[in-house]
Amino acid sequence: MNKTYKMCCAAAILLLNTLTLAAGNVSIKFAQNVSHASTEAYLVDAASAQEEKLTPASDGYTYTVPSGSNVKLKVTPDKGYVVYVWQKGASESNLSEIRESYSSTEQTLKSVGSDLVVTADVCKLVPATFVVPKEGTLGAEVNVEEQGDFGRLIAPEADGITYMLPEGRGAYFDPRPADGYNILVWKFEDNSIFPSHPDQFYKNNVPSGFYLTVAFYKDGETRTVTYRQPHTAQLTCYNRSEYDSPVIASGATVTPGDQILFEVAPPDNPSGKVIVHHWLVNGKPYTDASGEYFTDNSLTLMAIDNLDVEVVPEAEYTGVTAVELQGLTAVASASDGTIVVTAGSGTAALYSLQGACLGQKTIAGGQAVFHVDGASKGSVYIVVVNGQAVKVMFQ
Repeated sequence: MNKTYKMCCAAAILLLNTLTLAAGNVSIKFAQNVSHASTEAYLVDAASAQEEKLTPASDGYTYTVPSGSNVKLKVTPDKGYVVYVWQKGASESNLSEIRESYSSTEQTLKSVGSDLVVTADVCKLVPATFVVPKEGTLGAEVNVEEQGDFGRLIAPEADGITYMLPEGRGAYFDPRPADGYNILVWKFEDNSIFPSHPDQFYKNNVPSGFYLTVAFYKDGETRTVTYRQPHTAQLTCYNRSEYDSPVIASGATVTPGDQILFEVAPPDNPSGKVIVHHWLVNGKPYTDASGEYFTDNSLTLMAIDNLDVEVVPEAEYTGVTAVELQGLTAVASASDGTIVVTAGSGTAALYSLQGACLGQKTIAGGQAVFHVDGASKGSVYIVVVNGQAVKVMFQ
């Protein structure tokens, strides 16, 4: 009997110790590295919902509470800052995001039964501009990124185009085209063009002052692509947005926003190279980001507007403005090496592309004839009559 009694007492003591351990304390490390915000923690009574403010340990971020407690954590960002996301986990190296927690200033943890680490990512709010045409939209929307997807919808400021977004975080820009309207092009503040036209635009690292605009086109709209063949090379045009990138003729129509590729090559060698002086797009020299002439043998353009393209090989560049006078013609024949200049009167001079004068003749009877030794098809010269110049190529 005495032995049995002792065994029962030992078992009771063991059970009591187990219950005491189960009802022990747990620690919550909260907002250890959070800046630009103030933090508070409260013990919440499960029955009355009354809150008791907790005091952290000497490190300033560790709170000790009875196991099973409900705890409310609060983060109050400084003016101009926002909570981007809350995170919690068993340790600093094992944190997971609390879903849909953007701009939330508090989290309540219920029945905390083990040690936890909880933190909040506090970000500066910076302005971003999103301009959408009034015609053709159901109303623009901007969402912050949360858990890799569309998150909280952000309302614009009073001007209707400025959005305050968390700096350095992701955001989605949706122009929401109406039925019958399509995305034509996305552009940035420097007027540079995004190379494709997705339905929504994702920016993964929003900087202060980010600027984005979009343009639409209507169903059924087309763009016309025209180009002219150079004399000394072959220019070929492809629609890269169509299956197999078909060759398109000058004057063809394409879908607005299509990627149009122009390639220049020697007439007898499609894979060869041509020395390009410059390209002309819609009558203006096409330049690179540094403002220099674009001289590659291939040029890809988005058909935002109608396209009119010309390539000027080095062999055809005169360096002077060619002005065709009324009544002035110059015809070059490679078969006999002659250039026949027809004009009213005056003096005609013949120059090489390098600027060397090859001869002068007085126009008599309305004509002047130059003989060029070794002339070959494709050779280009400059004829100057009374100070005005025209190019001529041997055919």
